Amino acid sequence: MKTKLIVVLCLFAGLMWTNSFAQDNNRKASQGWFSGTYWSPVFCDGEMVDFLEGGTLRIHYVTRIKPYVYYKEMDQLKGEVTSSVTGEVFQVREIDKVLYTPDMYVVSWKFNLIGNMGTHYHGNITMDMRTGDITVGKTVCN
Repeated sequence: MKTKLIVVLCLFAGLMWTNSFAQDNNRKASQGWFSGTYWSPVFCDGEMVDFLEGGTLRIHYVTRIKPYVYYKEMDQLKGEVTSSVTGEVFQVREIDKVLYTPDMYVVSWKFNLIGNMGTHYHGNITMDMRTGDITVGKTVCN
């Protein structure tokens, strides 16, 4: 019985010791939820056709930080927003990625916007937060 107890204690101590070295606190992820509003220009064929802002969103975020090296964040957005051009109400489904290093600060987002009047936009946009330059990726507008 003593031998079994010693083996179990050693096994447990070994597992705890291994787990403590497996965790690198410099790359630890944190996550959570918050509510927010929406902001995005909408481009079709390289031309801005709509601008969406405001609304109500529920946002889930996951961040990873390695001090003095990088900050990464991924957000999942769900909610609705009203077009400032047509008044159409859009259901928003979007994934945002943020990358911040000492050399760059870029946000990219993939969106799926479904309007209550039949309009449907989906695509991706990248924005350099230091210069404000927007690069429009593949976008489909129906």
